[in-house]
Amino acid sequence: MQHVSACRHINLTACPDVSEIRPVSGASGHAFALVRDVAAQEVDTTASRQLRRAMDFLAAVRFMVEAGFHLQAGRTTLRLAEVFATRMARSKDGHFPFSAEATARMLGLKRRAVFNHARYLRELGLIAYVEHGSKRNVLRSRYGARWKKEHGYRGTATLFAALAPRVWDEAMGRRIQGQGYGARMTGVTPAGRILAVAVAEDRRRQRGDGQPRRPVDNSRPCTPSVGVPQPRTSGAVDGGIKDRARKRACQEKKDRQHRAKGSTNWTAARAAAAMQEARFVRLHTWWTQGSCVRQLAYALRPCFEAGWTWEEIARELARWTVPLRPRHVASYVASEIRRRVNAGALYLPDGLVAPYRQPETSTWDDGSTPHGPRYAAMQTFKARTYRVAAARAAAALTETRRLVTRQRHPAQERPAPERRIPGAHPENVLLTRQEFASLVENSPPVLAGETLWAQAEEATEYRLDAESRRRTWEYNPPAPPEPR
Repeated sequence: MQHVSACRHINLTACPDVSEIRPVSGASGHAFALVRDVAAQEVDTTASRQLRRAMDFLAAVRFMVEAGFHLQAGRTTLRLAEVFATRMARSKDGHFPFSAEATARMLGLKRRAVFNHARYLRELGLIAYVEHGSKRNVLRSRYGARWKKEHGYRGTATLFAALAPRVWDEAMGRRIQGQGYGARMTGVTPAGRILAVAVAEDRRRQRGDGQPRRPVDNSRPCTPSVGVPQPRTSGAVDGGIKDRARKRACQEKKDRQHRAKGSTNWTAARAAAAMQEARFVRLHTWWTQGSCVRQLAYALRPCFEAGWTWEEIARELARWTVPLRPRHVASYVASEIRRRVNAGALYLPDGLVAPYRQPETSTWDDGSTPHGPRYAAMQTFKARTYRVAAARAAAALTETRRLVTRQRHPAQERPAPERRIPGAHPENVLLTRQEFASLVENSPPVLAGETLWAQAEEATEYRLDAESRRRTWEYNPPAPPEPR
């Protein structure tokens, strides 16, 4: 490898001066090979440890670039690292998304230049892939069965993790325990402590005034740690406070007993372990995918309290018949666990799931168990308050229905009274020839015509039903015969 001074883009004044520190030599004295293998640029296979703070990431990038480990890395690489550092604040794990188009617009570069300098950072062991981007619509996975065309399209972004190469940790005099992404810093060497103090002083001078941020209280002669402990004094007997410290401890204990609604006695580590188990359950159960891991872990707490593993929980959820993805997975899981435990289909230790409220019951002399006094009082109150109004509403509804039915189906007008021949019956409406001749001779001309018309109408009514008569004789009545 060529000397550091041969690289034009390297600023020698910015490199830390570690020549006086023997345990930690200069950057050129540490052997480092670029990570050319693409398979070694993943989070699971990288040799660098995880970084969570943007300040540490920028320090590592500046050291690796200015040390000349990569000949093509320079100022543009540092600018890209600064953009990545601003995005690290969004994640507690130090992960940040990578969008070539947005980054190119922000830095005023071409997409190819952004890709190249991101590759330089990967080869230096400063970033690694957490998730590769794809054209898959991430909104489909987020909404699940509720996805619509109006939600649009959003591709899966590429996620990077900020890393600290081992050569940087060795140059800074840090003790590292473990290998790869999960390695942790356990301390510093004596030389590393001197270097850390120098870096802290440099940062304090760069803030401007050279004074620490927190003001120092000079009113007290000494720090509380070296103060002489004073004996506790008892107050007056007439109502004074005897032991303030003990009373404060009792108050704190009493306040801790009254926790918020829904809180448990789980520690943060146990809750994190439950979330990790719930993440595996979500991965192996199709209808829980896309839900919130924290809410799912809270819904599965009865199973975790019973000592179940994620395999047993996933096997139990697989037995449930869920045809469609629930709208709120955690609420469904919590209610279903409670229902199955109270129904006897799921066996968990007592006290983990709250039972359903049972109505108050009392026993009569004959052994029957009617509802208790509370239920009877409730029914009395309802009868006194709502039953009268309910009866009035029912009567009004019945009258409204009657009026609506009458308006939709108006009553048919009654037909006019039919003129019948005195003494005539429906079975002898067909007159014989002698009766017809005598009727014509003995009746005036107009009356005879009207009588014949009445006889014909009565005969037709006898043969036809009511509906046919209304359609035939009311709308198209035949013309009466002309009088003779």
